[in-house]
Parts: sequence; structure tokens; C-alpha cells
Amino acid sequence: MRKTTAFALLFLIFLLPIATVFKPDFAAAQTQAQSQSALAFPFVNAEFANGTITQPNSSLEIWYDWVNVSGTQVINYVAYTNPGYPYPAPIFNLIGQHLQLADGSQLFVASDLDKFEVYSNPDGDGIPQGSFTSTDNGILYYMFMNMSESVSVAPIQRVLVGNVPHYQWSFTYEHVYAYLLQPTSSGGINTVAALVFDHITLGYDFSVNGNVSNLKPSFDIGQVTSFNAFGSTDFSLNGLSLALLYPTSTYASQDYSTSVNGQSYNSTTTPNSIIDAQDAQIAVGNVTAYEFLFSGNYTLSTEEGNQTQQASVETYPAKAEVASISSLPLQVYSPVVDGISFFSDELNLNALFGGSWPDISTDYSASSLVYRVCFPVWNGMQIVNDPLYVGYISGTSSSSTVPELSTVMILIPIFIVGPLIAVLVAKRRGRKHFT
Repeated sequence: MRKTTAFALLFLIFLLPIATVFKPDFAAAQTQAQSQSALAFPFVNAEFANGTITQPNSSLEIWYDWVNVSGTQVINYVAYTNPGYPYPAPIFNLIGQHLQLADGSQLFVASDLDKFEVYSNPDGDGIPQGSFTSTDNGILYYMFMNMSESVSVAPIQRVLVGNVPHYQWSFTYEHVYAYLLQPTSSGGINTVAALVFDHITLGYDFSVNGNVSNLKPSFDIGQVTSFNAFGSTDFSLNGLSLALLYPTSTYASQDYSTSVNGQSYNSTTTPNSIIDAQDAQIAVGNVTAYEFLFSGNYTLSTEEGNQTQQASVETYPAKAEVASISSLPLQVYSPVVDGISFFSDELNLNALFGGSWPDISTDYSASSLVYRVCFPVWNGMQIVNDPLYVGYISGTSSSSTVPELSTVMILIPIFIVGPLIAVLVAKRRGRKHFT
């Protein structure tokens, strides 16, 4: 079964025999949750809070998590649908951090998991070249995350690790339906396969030690439990790799710059560039304020465990690359970052952090740093990755020791389709970039 137009693709998706029942498990969170109207943020003075932002004239709602300690704030948004809506929400998740630096400067950094990509790795370098036309190490398919059967949430808990408070929370999409899509030379799209992930869990651990903040996401991609290839009985996920594509949004009260592997790099101005990344930094003025360290391992469960047999767990090094916007297939992906577009009205930086901020830009052209986190060995098995973001609240890294880090990932939003598309289109308006 193949479809070569966007309309036909949506028709296919909603005709596939997918019976979904949305049963949010928010019982444990209701004592902390409170319904909020859009752009009303009574939680900003709280040390930590979570609850629901109701979307006007929409079945979609936003679950928020908020932490406000030691001159820095973290905001996490997750999209879900209310129980009366027949199609549960696809994966939409955004996380951002605001820093007040020692000289009074302010910085806000948000990251959005905009695409899942499946690629080949014949030369063994572990990273894709970012092109659907490449015969070696190219992207073969991108993954359309359609919906999940149910969700569950673990609200924020404040726990002490040593003498340091840690704020921990998570959100789980259960039985996630997805499709492998491939663009055609004529500009259409082929649906190659339908698959179901057992779960996708997004967890976070945030702490501040001295002038160093650590934002540690935990990303658990469950095993593919169901797989249906269209048009080919020989197609499988064996030997294929998985990449996660992240655009970032950065706003600062004075000039900022980005660098990769110690060299100046900007995804908006560097032409047709793919670089194997070890680390990246954001500097405000001449001082490093935020840091991404691309290193570490991920675990791969080669089979589901059960009561009589434990899953086999293997460890592999994760890879990362930074990419110029000109190297991205935006004619396929579109220039709009869908997750940021959906949450843009609830990212009112003036209301959240005070001062004078611009509207959030929703386009790739506003992202000075676009990167991929890559898992060279995947095969449709369960992946668990436990990365870390580092923020320097005083604007310097010289007074504190940063622990060994693993790969960096921040958020996980994907597409909204079908009846939700009107919500997304309404939010795709131009934004002014703040430099």
C-alpha cells in the first residue's frame, strides 16, 4: 500500500485498523495538578509545580512541569488529549531552561525533538549524511509518530542525593503507533511500514550544585512490538540505525554565539555541513553559559524480558552530529518546527521569566544549533539513553567540576495530524528572532 501525496497519507493513517483507547493515569498527580487557562502562569513563583494548561477550543491539553531554584528555571510541556477525544495525541514534548547570569544577562535555551530518522550505516562512522538521495550513510526514512493508546505521568518529586536536592519527573506514552515514510522523486511520500512501540518514556532529573545546573533527561524508546511492511515481504528493521533530530531555540539579553568542538559554528549560516560533534557551547558575550557534551553510551535490549527470561542488554557508544539547515530536507520536513509551533503561545517568556522578550520563533531558520543524536545499532530494539545538559548560572565553568556526561537529548515532540492539523496551522505565524 503506497501513497504519494500528503492527503493520501493522512487518509491511509486514519483508515488503518488502529483501535485506540485513551486512559490517562493522572491519579497520582491530581493533588498537585491544577487547570490553567492559556497564558496564565500562577506557578512561576513556586519552587516546583505541575498541572494542566487547557487549550481553548481544542481537545488537546498541555501537561506542564516547572522548577524554579537558585536563579534558574526549567519548563517542560507535554501534549495530550482529554479522555473524550477519539484519537489520542501524538508525541509532543518540549523542555527549556532560563538562566540568570552573574552579570545580569539572561539566557533561555529550548530544544525540540522534531524528527525520528532511520538511516543506514554501511561505512561504520555511526552518523547519517542527512540526505535521502545518498547511497552511503544516508537517511532512508523518517518516522511519523501518529498516536498512543494511553499515557501516564509521574509528577515532580524532590529528593536529596547527598545534600543536593534533585527534582525528578516523567511522562510515558504507551503503545505508540508510527509510520516509516519515504519521499519520492516526484515530490510525493511513500508509506513503507507501520509499526508499534511498546512505550516511549521521557524522564528528567534536574539539580543545582553551586553555580552548575544539571538537566538530565532519561529517554526510553520501547521495543517495536508490531511491524507491518507495505509492498515488500523482505523489508525489516535489521541492520538499521536510529537518529533523533533536534533544532534549538536560543534567546539572550545580549549577543550570544554557538560553537562546536571548540570552533565557531552556526547552523543557519554554515552551508551544507555535517560535523561529527563531541561538544557544543553557547556563550553570552565572551562567557560560556550553556554546554552540550556529546559522549557516552546507550543500552539496547535485544529482546523483551519476562518472568522466566531476562532481557539481554548490550551497550554501545552513542554518536552525535551538528547539521547546517541547508543540509536538511526541509522540502520534506517543512521549515516549521512543529513542536515549538504548537507550544509557542504557552512559551510567553515575558510572563514566565519577566523582562522584555520576543515571541518564540517556530522556524528552523531561527535555530543556530541543529543536531542529531544517533544510535548506530538499533534493529527495532529498546533503547535507553541517560544524557545531561549543563548550565552555568554564574556564567563560568571554572569554579565547579562537571561530572562525566553522556549524549545530549532534550525533548520529544513530533507531528500533529488529521483533526489536530488546524491547531498546528493556526500557530504557524512569523516570529521575530531575539539576538
